[in-house]
Amino acid sequence: MKTSTFLVSLLVINSSFLAGHVSIQLFGNVNPLILGGSEIFLGLLYYVNKILKDVRNTFDVEVKL
Repeated sequence: MKTSTFLVSLLVINSSFLAGHVSIQLFGNVNPLILGGSEIFLGLLYYVNKILKDVRNTFDVEVKL
């Protein structure tokens, strides 16, 4: 599975938890700020991944993490 696909799927799942009232009832006392912060973090990870992918494709540099 590609990293960008994985990050987008995590972002969608996290967004659905943040927006869903059922998830709040299931998880009880989950702070919405934690979910919002993790969504911002996942969005930043996706953005950084896209930038690294574009740089790697432009310069044909193999970056191994």
